Amino acid sequence: MNNRFTLLMLLVIIPLLGLTQVPRMLLSENFTSTTCGPCASQNPAYDALLSANEDIITSIKYHMSWPAPGNDPMYLHNTVDNNARRTYYGINSVPHLYMSGNLFHGMPAQVSQAMIDNYATNNPSPFEIIMQHRLSDDQDSVYVTMLIRADQAVSGNLVAQIAVIEKNVSFSSPPGTNGETQFHNVMKALIPSRSGTSLPDFEEEDYYIVEAAWELANVYDINEIAAVGFVQDNTSKHVHQAANSSADPLTPFYANDAAVKNISNATSVNCSGTMEPFITLVNYGSETLTSATLEFSVNGEPVHSMDWAGSLDFLQTTTVEVGELAFFLQDENNLEILISGTNGVGDDYPKNNVMNYEFMQSPNVNGVNVSLFILLNNAPEETSWELLNQTGEVVQSGGPYTNPNSVVSMPLEVSDLGCYEFIMYDAGGDGLCCGQGTGYYAVLGADSDPLFTGQSFGSIDRNEFAYGYVGQDEIASASSLQVYPNPLESGSTLYFSLESASAVKAEIYSITGKQMGLVDFGKLSAGSHSLDQLTDNLAKGMYILSLEYNGQKHVEKVSIQ
Repeated sequence: MNNRFTLLMLLVIIPLLGLTQVPRMLLSENFTSTTCGPCASQNPAYDALLSANEDIITSIKYHMSWPAPGNDPMYLHNTVDNNARRTYYGINSVPHLYMSGNLFHGMPAQVSQAMIDNYATNNPSPFEIIMQHRLSDDQDSVYVTMLIRADQAVSGNLVAQIAVIEKNVSFSSPPGTNGETQFHNVMKALIPSRSGTSLPDFEEEDYYIVEAAWELANVYDINEIAAVGFVQDNTSKHVHQAANSSADPLTPFYANDAAVKNISNATSVNCSGTMEPFITLVNYGSETLTSATLEFSVNGEPVHSMDWAGSLDFLQTTTVEVGELAFFLQDENNLEILISGTNGVGDDYPKNNVMNYEFMQSPNVNGVNVSLFILLNNAPEETSWELLNQTGEVVQSGGPYTNPNSVVSMPLEVSDLGCYEFIMYDAGGDGLCCGQGTGYYAVLGADSDPLFTGQSFGSIDRNEFAYGYVGQDEIASASSLQVYPNPLESGSTLYFSLESASAVKAEIYSITGKQMGLVDFGKLSAGSHSLDQLTDNLAKGMYILSLEYNGQKHVEKVSIQ
């Protein structure tokens, strides 16, 4: 009997171990107003209920413009974000609340202790959320960091929302017509935007970090500033998990965890077959990041590797200048950056070790009048640009400008053949959108069709276009002549092999189409022949070798490592 009882207990316990989930923090989103009489009568009891259950429920209070006269100061402080959540739920009366999105909605007076206990107990969460808020040194902004980790696989139309709140607001006299003077968890701003941060689907133990900031405005007491964060499915409106922020330091999920946070200074349209990207390297681990190995490939072909050394604490970043990458262009291209080593060991969370950057090959605009169009924003003095020819010489430039929200339109000077680079600068660091109003730019080709456009590009945006340019993709191969070894180690010898005696002429080009060398061998016998005359002085990189013999041309892509 005892053995059977032990077996039965094991059968019960084992499945339960596989079903462990994170305790749920419920979210109450309250819609209220200082001009709402029923709000004043229901809020005190409900606020007391919230206060008695701070370990299992938190709240955000959105202030509305009705009933008339609609002069609630906490509504007027941020009408856009308050109205955004009202519209999201279709709220048309106050007081009203939504509990964890779709668990319950109704009036505060309808919520009981038993209801809160039931929802919290019977709805475990698939997510763990920890949050920190901190004020800037000059106390004019708040910075919020939200760490989200999945305890199980979760998919859907997921978003992370962060609401900056003022925990307690007290008035000496009622600010509205309903007599209330005490207000709690008043929403001040939704950051980084009212639409939230889109999240990917999660597998078990996947995590995601959201960082956002808000410049303080209309705050009654800076010491009462905090944040509430939550993960919601925009399709079902279900809130999977919520959390309150703390001023305490965050504890990272892993010890050694580096990631590429951003890629900049890269061209989204390219004709040169080169770029010099910058990457933002970030430490998401608890151990100080002192070294990382970075590997770069384009269209699956390795093009560069480098070792970074420095010192980054948790969430600190640094900009790494990669240098020039050279590659063979296709119509559609992908730059992949991989962190293959962290602090001399394997990375504890390899899922964030890869970042991809998609870019296109530029169309050829031979014989076309190329023009520039700019819609300036509210800070035209921050906007300038340059046009560079194939040798890197600035052939045209413009800005800074003086007239806000005006239009700039002009032809670009592209009479010579080649691969041109257009660079747009913004001294404010937010592109033409959206910190200083909304603007954008476009470089236009035939029929005023855009070759590329830009808007939210930070400090700099680079793109290229080909004007009457014969590039690497326009050299055709006409034979099966053998070239070896390829790739070629720097300092080694490159050979080609002839099946029969023939006159041979060899040329080698950079991948931008610039001729790097030419040798006319005259008539050669069958067999192997050296190409040292062409390759001895070439730097590491990728090249195009053209061998002409018997009236045919053979083209080979050659990599020198």
